[in-house]
Amino acid sequence: HRALEMFVRQNGAQIPDDALKQLIEFGRIAFGDAMVRPTVWAFWWPRFLKVARWYVETEEVRRAEAIPIAVEVKGQLVVPAAAGPFVLTAKADRLDRLAAGGLEIIDYKTGAPPSGKKLETGYFPQLPLEALIAAAGGFEGVPADKVEALTFWRLSGGDPAGEIKPHQGAFVEELAAAAQEGLQNLINAFDRPETPYLCRPRPRPEYMGYGDYDHLARVEEWP
Repeated sequence: HRALEMFVRQNGAQIPDDALKQLIEFGRIAFGDAMVRPTVWAFWWPRFLKVARWYVETEEVRRAEAIPIAVEVKGQLVVPAAAGPFVLTAKADRLDRLAAGGLEIIDYKTGAPPSGKKLETGYFPQLPLEALIAAAGGFEGVPADKVEALTFWRLSGGDPAGEIKPHQGAFVEELAAAAQEGLQNLINAFDRPETPYLCRPRPRPEYMGYGDYDHLARVEEWP
């Protein structure tokens, strides 16, 4: 993330002739002292080099249709609630201004991004909630605008080195609306003192993975 952030800040509107050289150097800076570790220079660094080549080639094509306007940008949205305002906060990997109009929110992933079905079920609300913040002008330095696309960039350094998984159009509007309704329902529920804080309100391990507090709840001992 750090290497890509430095690259985009340096080259917002145009891709220079030495783009790959720049990105590799930013990668060296981001990896820093970790480069002395064998697992890093033997495994992760070669993968980063593959990602860097794919990333530069992709950006050269994308600049005709989208321009980055913010990277690693903080945002917030104040939601009215019975017990007082609730402040939703987020940090977006990247926001692009589309040539056709509107915004695209991009999230970098090294692993597999969530499917459309998993987004629909609400297990991965990050980007839909960021769409709410962007539409309200809640990201620093980014005027309010409609979000036209929520896009995951898988940067694995494998084969292929990178993949773009976009979600667009009416589906984005539906995700944002569902996220807004779900957030409001959660706020309303937890504004009530009698609402319990459950360890796993949605116990679906294929979606949730291992929780930070599963060991305390002794989840593996559940029947």
